[in-house]
Amino acid sequence: MTKTGGSKHQKRIASPRNWVLPRKKHKFAFRADPGPHNKENCIPLGILLRDVLKIVNTARELKIILNKKLVKIDGRIVTNLNFPVGLMDVVEIAGVNKSYRILPHELHVLMPFEMKKTSQLSKACQIMGKTTIKGGIMQLNLHDGRNIRLPKEEGIDNKYNTKDTIIINLPSQKIVNHFPFKEGMFAIIIAGKNVAKNGSIKKFQWRFGPRASTVTLAAHDGTEVQTTPEYIFILGEKSPWWTTTKGDT
Repeated sequence: MTKTGGSKHQKRIASPRNWVLPRKKHKFAFRADPGPHNKENCIPLGILLRDVLKIVNTARELKIILNKKLVKIDGRIVTNLNFPVGLMDVVEIAGVNKSYRILPHELHVLMPFEMKKTSQLSKACQIMGKTTIKGGIMQLNLHDGRNIRLPKEEGIDNKYNTKDTIIINLPSQKIVNHFPFKEGMFAIIIAGKNVAKNGSIKKFQWRFGPRASTVTLAAHDGTEVQTTPEYIFILGEKSPWWTTTKGDT
């Protein structure tokens, strides 16, 4: 009989470029399972804890801390070492009492940035689409695979649009803030040659046809860069939302 289904293994040499992993030290790596982020836009939890944060040295040690339920992602306990961790995810590690937010890095990888400990964690989610479900209720489809149903009166107002960013509390998923996709907002570039650059959106230039639309971003270092609207992720009004949240980072 012939083989059916996809491969259950992942060779290091063929792993996505955004994985911070030595390609030739060993043959195989953890393979990202299907989940909230696709394979090209995530990093497996095992690689994050062992090879990036270096909290453990071996896969055996990794399984021990996961089985002890010491790791949370977006406020929920995760025991799967192949769980895909992606953009803006919040990783909590009880054993070392630390929390990290996953953000893009200028080396075209996803990197954990340590957060200050707070009593209430929050996460930014980009709206990828909107759906009207049974009963006329509006549902927001977010970049990390989750769907949030709005109260009927909020769905009628239609204040949420595609590419906008909402801030939710974890793990309740309650919406606590909303940042529209417009000029003047603070944003970060999540892909392309200018990845990880952040600053204020200066101008949109919308085009229809073979020439792509562009966004001009005034970076914090004083330079101006251009990218496509698809690579823009809104983080706040004048600065990232976490700088205005007491105790967060």
